[in-house]
Amino acid sequence: MASIEARGLSKRYGARNALDGLTFATDPGEVVGLLGPNGAGKTTTIRLLTTILEPTAGTFTVAGIPGDRPTEIRRRIGVLPESAGYPPRQTGAEYLRYAARLYSRRDARDVADRLLTDVGLGDRAGSRISSYSRGMKQRLGIARALINDPAVVFLDEPTLGLDPAGQREILATIGEIAVRRNATVVLSTHTLTEVEQVCGSVLILDHGKLRTAGPIGEVVGAGSLSDAFLRLTEEADHD
Repeated sequence: MASIEARGLSKRYGARNALDGLTFATDPGEVVGLLGPNGAGKTTTIRLLTTILEPTAGTFTVAGIPGDRPTEIRRRIGVLPESAGYPPRQTGAEYLRYAARLYSRRDARDVADRLLTDVGLGDRAGSRISSYSRGMKQRLGIARALINDPAVVFLDEPTLGLDPAGQREILATIGEIAVRRNATVVLSTHTLTEVEQVCGSVLILDHGKLRTAGPIGEVVGAGSLSDAFLRLTEEADHD
């Protein structure tokens, strides 16, 4: 069973198509790159699949659950939005314990401690979030997205604004999620190298349309992902 499947998924705002007829499927344990320039439809795709927005047309399933059952989908997914906010006066441990209790987890303390260790924040569990760097906050956000043992994790631009060392740490964490948890990870980014480093397959969006999808090796052919991306977006400009 596909962990995510979309058929003709579309979102229209007046005369503008933010997403136009998206169709694809992913496998469990796969890291999927959602690649495209700013305004390509990446965030709209994530908001539809996480049931924040309702589609104008099309259908989808996440973790085998149809899109018309949003409450059930939300129990089975984890999300790190592009702009996540954190309570500055709470510690990392307090923040994750509270999140775990929202899911009625009786092992909230143990879950929080384990996830903080998993994302490399075990030694800062008792520090206030206001003292965390941007990279540390992003790792905390990933830990929050894993609090309910999700089948699918959506990460919207998780390395945005990080230095190269911080980017490498986040990408390594993303790879471990798929391997250790057998969870599908959807990584939204406009950075080609991130997709090449951690993703097994890619969806390339431009102007709300899917230009290509599939394993990276098939998409790039004999060239590179950069070549494929430029070719596809140039073709889009002439549609």
